[in-house]
Amino acid sequence: MSSAVGIDLDGWQRLVDGLREAVLVVDPAGVVRVRNAAAADRFPRLRLGGHFDVHVAGRQHDLGEGWSAWYFTDSALDHAHLRLAGGTSRETTLKTIVQLAAELLGEHCVAVVPATRDRLEWWRCGGGEPTVTRSPRRASTLSEVLTGTSTLTRITSLGEGNWGVPEDFGCALAVPLGIGGALVVLRKGDFAPNDVERVRLFGKHAAVALESASRLTEQQRTIDVLRSALLPLPLPEVRGVSMASVFIPAHQRALVGGDFYDVHPRTDGSATFALGDVCGHGLEAAVHSGRVRQSLQALSLVETNPVRLLHLLNTSLRATGSKLFTTIVVGELVPLAAGGARLSLASGGHPAPLILRADGTVQDVSAPGAIVGILSDVRFHGEQVTLAPGDTLVLYSDGFTEARAHNDRTELFGEQRLRAVLKECKGLSAEEIARRCEEAVLKWLDRDDHDDLALLAVQAV
Repeated sequence: MSSAVGIDLDGWQRLVDGLREAVLVVDPAGVVRVRNAAAADRFPRLRLGGHFDVHVAGRQHDLGEGWSAWYFTDSALDHAHLRLAGGTSRETTLKTIVQLAAELLGEHCVAVVPATRDRLEWWRCGGGEPTVTRSPRRASTLSEVLTGTSTLTRITSLGEGNWGVPEDFGCALAVPLGIGGALVVLRKGDFAPNDVERVRLFGKHAAVALESASRLTEQQRTIDVLRSALLPLPLPEVRGVSMASVFIPAHQRALVGGDFYDVHPRTDGSATFALGDVCGHGLEAAVHSGRVRQSLQALSLVETNPVRLLHLLNTSLRATGSKLFTTIVVGELVPLAAGGARLSLASGGHPAPLILRADGTVQDVSAPGAIVGILSDVRFHGEQVTLAPGDTLVLYSDGFTEARAHNDRTELFGEQRLRAVLKECKGLSAEEIARRCEEAVLKWLDRDDHDDLALLAVQAV
């Protein structure tokens, strides 16, 4: 029956379906004729055709001839649900769950959830700060809820478990908290029928919030692990030189980009170093830069000559089938017994490195070569330079020279400005030189968008 005595039941159903407030439409005989999803959640045992005898404070709206609409609002629970929905980590959400449940539903609350190594976590709150302990996966009192065979269990004897409450607690209700979990609300006294439904409803929202937060936590953990493999490693100590770096991705929220640098010391005191730039931006470029770095590290174990190393790297990258190309400078560093270091360099389509001599003059190191990873017939040329104590080799990506002025996006920072900055760095350490270059280009950009920025300063000591 869709209507009766002027009551359009289908219309009422469509009207109340989208409301967060629980709504029932009751006929003159007290039979429920319309209920929305919120009412179904709040009163799961009160079905269409059932008799309305819920003893809950609600607002009644007279529809005429004995018909009425009832509205039920639980502002405290609504606020709690909003707080739960804002959780972004598993740990924070579990703390919020037990705190809110202790405040709104009982004197004490325990959330029992699966942990690693076949154990259970017991998150407890009795009005203070939540605490957590772990135990073997045994909780016979909660077995039906934990296994999903019961949607609500009334507990009168706690049994084994890390409850953290006196034995004379009174009564407890346990409801599912996701797969393999349970939310237990404890009181000194018994639960009224409406309180039971509030615990059940809170448990449903808490389970959804915990599942969402756990998924976000796992995703973030995965991102962090993958990102760690793409980030530059801390610079190692290499005999005869000091080093410093700059690494600022274009997409700083992701913390990764297509620019990269690496330094790999050898047991004989020498080292291989590189700075490169994968075409493109963001995650795809970052993943390819990780591939380049891994290939270069493996190849440098069997080849130390920079020119031959670039040929091997080109062959290796072409074999992957990637369409991204790389520009790169590869070098070998050999400390000299009398001080300083001898450097062998080769470049694949990358901006020429600069040398800041101890007397303040700036020179470039020309080692022309083709881009890496696309063409089969490529040529690379090597160059050797010697760094006397106080001399500094500066490798940089084109993010520096192609940075656009914040007040004129057609004007580039350019190599000449970079040279001028380096000239002003006479007598400074590698770390101070790197910071001066970084500050100069960031001032030029003034928080505007930019390409990835990478720089490696190698100073002979």
